[in-house]
Amino acid sequence: MKLLKNVEKKKQALSENINKISKEDIKVKLNLKSVENKKKCDLIEKKKGKSIKRLTNLNISNIIVEASKEKGKKITKGKTNEKKKLKAVTNDEVKNNVEVLNILKNSTNNIRINKEENMKIKNNVQKTNKRRKSLFNIEMRKKSKHNSDTFAKQQQMTIMNDITNVKNMHTKKSQRKIAKTERKEDGDDINLKDLSKKHILQCISAIFHLTQEQLKNKNILFSEGSQPIFMQVTCIRIPKISRRQVRILLPYSIISSDDDIALFVCDLEKGRRKDYELTVNHYKELLDKYGCTKIKDIIPINQVKTEYDQYELKRKLVASYDYFLVDGRIAGHISHLLGKIFYKKRKLPTSIKMNKEDLKYEIDYALRKTTMQLHPFADTHIVQVANTSMKKKQILENVFTVCNRLTKVYPGGWLNIRAIRLKTSTGPGLPIYMTLKNKNTVHIPVIKPKRPKAYCNVEGELTTLSSNANVIVTPDGNVVVKQTFSRESKDSHKEESVEKTK
Repeated sequence: MKLLKNVEKKKQALSENINKISKEDIKVKLNLKSVENKKKCDLIEKKKGKSIKRLTNLNISNIIVEASKEKGKKITKGKTNEKKKLKAVTNDEVKNNVEVLNILKNSTNNIRINKEENMKIKNNVQKTNKRRKSLFNIEMRKKSKHNSDTFAKQQQMTIMNDITNVKNMHTKKSQRKIAKTERKEDGDDINLKDLSKKHILQCISAIFHLTQEQLKNKNILFSEGSQPIFMQVTCIRIPKISRRQVRILLPYSIISSDDDIALFVCDLEKGRRKDYELTVNHYKELLDKYGCTKIKDIIPINQVKTEYDQYELKRKLVASYDYFLVDGRIAGHISHLLGKIFYKKRKLPTSIKMNKEDLKYEIDYALRKTTMQLHPFADTHIVQVANTSMKKKQILENVFTVCNRLTKVYPGGWLNIRAIRLKTSTGPGLPIYMTLKNKNTVHIPVIKPKRPKAYCNVEGELTTLSSNANVIVTPDGNVVVKQTFSRESKDSHKEESVEKTK
């Protein structure tokens, strides 16, 4: 309806301006505009409304106004016939313009419909994408929740483990503190309730008094230095064990400042004819580098093989030094070269690692060790605990550490110990612990040594004897012969026995 009203208004405007326009100008303009409108309609059908806005703004009134402005001066008032012809021409042109407008309406409506469909499709696509995104986000949230739950559980487990470890550490520390306080207050150990601190201190002071009196009676001008203090342990039941040596670490070193220490070292150049002075100089420089001043002499293994091969020379070597150390690389080889004299004098060398960065600490750590020889021949075993140059408190701590170690190392443990005494090399033994336990309440301790798999008996036939016999050879070298009788020999043996009875 609006378009029709606009057309009527345009008709009225045209009728008013007809008299002003000439026929020739109108024809030219209309032909040109019709050609342009046809081209534009074709473009509209192809591109579907990309230039609709421009074509809708084309108004016939604007065309007529432009023509009137250009040719308004040439119009004459007295030509009525020409006006009638122009009216017919304008009516035809108006009809053509109306048809063009109808085409434009239809095209615009189609374009609007296509746009609406495209918008609906776009909206549906956007909705589906949003749904997919929402589903993906939900799945990711679920996964993240699951992962967060597992991570939280792992953190809780680690925290709980840390808490338990801290609690255990605190309990252990508290137990150690309680043990120390009980020692300080009562002088008794938890595992060794029968030991008294006061009694041990009295025994130590008595040992000091005896040594001083012995020196006075001998009338010696110069003191012989410190004397060793031993702990004598007697057992209830003699254990069945092989000979072995136990090392016990002490809080304070047994060695005094006057004691001489020797170090056995491996050779730089192998061979008996090679000179060993180069090795001695090399290790002296190494000890000076780390500030080790306690070691008096260095003895290479080549020197032991060449100069100390006889029994008397080995005795002199044992007597010339108070303590021996050995390089760990040759510790297994040197024990059989030194012989049984070192074992009897309780001076077997303790091994150290010469390749350590802190060599001084390694030597001091080795000098704090003492040795105890275990054997199945008697009920007494001796350990050196201290010397007379030490303080009483230091000796007491060494005694307690040795007793604690005996509960684990000694065959049969603390239950198999009858008495413990402190003594010097020449003085009497002063008891610090003793029990009157019945012997039958304690089992005989049996400790089997660690042997290799090949350490077993070997059995075979003996062909040198006329009768069949088997031989068993033990790893110690003992030989046992067992005779085996066949059935024929058994029958003949029975017949001989029957004849003898008749």
